[in-house]
Amino acid sequence: MFFRILSLLIAAGVIALIVTPDAPDSLRWMAWVYLLVMCGIGMIAMNGPRIHQWLEEKEAALKSRFKR
Repeated sequence: MFFRILSLLIAAGVIALIVTPDAPDSLRWMAWVYLLVMCGIGMIAMNGPRIHQWLEEKEAALKSRFKR
């Protein structure tokens, strides 16, 4: 529960940093990087089963190639 609240506070702080006009540029860049990384992690998490299936197919192809 603590980590859930902490991540919610960090996410709200990131949005506040992006929206605030007088925030330092370095903090604004870090906020954008954090936001984009979290979006990327979310996309990977949503497509996890498809990524896993694709990796299994590639592994099977490599194993069959090395068996010959």
